[in-house]
Amino acid sequence: MGAITLQGVQVPMLLEGALDGDALEASGRHLLVPQLRPGDIVIWDNVRTHKRKDVLALIEASGARLERLPAYSPDLNPKEEGLSKVKTELQRIGADTQRKLRNALKRASEKVTTTDIRGWFKHCGYAVP
Repeated sequence: MGAITLQGVQVPMLLEGALDGDALEASGRHLLVPQLRPGDIVIWDNVRTHKRKDVLALIEASGARLERLPAYSPDLNPKEEGLSKVKTELQRIGADTQRKLRNALKRASEKVTTTDIRGWFKHCGYAVP
C-alpha cells in the first residue's frame, strides 16, 4: 500500500492480508495526511475501504482536494501503472521470506522514477506541470 506524487513513491506500507478500514485509517492519519499540503489533490478510487468518512474527513481537513474516480476506472489511476512496475520487479527478485520481501519492496519502489510517475499521470489524462 502506498501513494505516488510527482516527487516519488510516498507512504509505503506493507500489510499482511487485505487492506481493511482500520489499516486505511491508521495509514491515512499517520502517513498520508502529515505529508499533504493545502492545494494537493488526492486521487481516490472506489474500493469499499476508501469510503470511510473519517479518512475522507482527515484528507479534506489537511486542505487537500479529494478527487474520487468513477467506478471501475483503473485507466484514470496513475498508481495502477506504478503497481505494475513494482510487481514486475518483485517477481524478478523472487523474495521468499518476509524480510526479503520488505527489502525487495524497498528496492522495487526505488526503481520508480519521477519520470515514470509524470508519464503515468499524463497517460491517465492529468495535466502535469
